[in-house]
Amino acid sequence: MTTKTATKKTATTAPKTLKDAATAGAVRLFRQRKNGTLRSLPYLSPGSDQRTQAEAVAARRDKGETAASIADDLNLSIATVRRMITNLLLAQQIENGEHADRYTPGETKVVISTVGEDAA
Repeated sequence: MTTKTATKKTATTAPKTLKDAATAGAVRLFRQRKNGTLRSLPYLSPGSDQRTQAEAVAARRDKGETAASIADDLNLSIATVRRMITNLLLAQQIENGEHADRYTPGETKVVISTVGEDAA
């Protein structure tokens, strides 16, 4: 009888890109507040239920519906509708490589943005 041992994640076995790491759940995304605390941000991986729902909400918003009418129709809060859209935008930014420079293979936490940071 042979036993399998788990391979420890190292820089050589860890996902090479932020997109791959986020999709695999190997990294957590954060926004740093002005006071230094971290706010966890979700990654909506392609094909997930959350991603599908967020895409549907974003499509309705693009057609001109207000966040309030979408929220009322789906029995959600307006803040939840807004978060769904911003989380989808974050996922699309990661997939387009916009935050790739913030990730080093093997990292488990990535600060995507800092409140008050210049958007240059």
